[in-house]
Amino acid sequence: MDDSELFCFQDELEAELEELEAGELEEQLLQPAATAPAVSVQPPAGWQPTLPVTTSEVDELTALQAEMAL
Repeated sequence: MDDSELFCFQDELEAELEELEAGELEEQLLQPAATAPAVSVQPPAGWQPTLPVTTSEVDELTALQAEMAL
């Protein structure tokens, strides 16, 4: 094999590798995405709601939190 044949063979191998990698990438992109874990969002310390919260709302929230703790 002379140099020109080796370069041609190498080009063919590189092209085949690119096709295989593109196929693998396409296969990965077509797979369903994994679901993201649930994230708990907490307001910053000292944050105050813009609307005043009534005592009955606070009582209702406290009761709801107690129910959920069971």
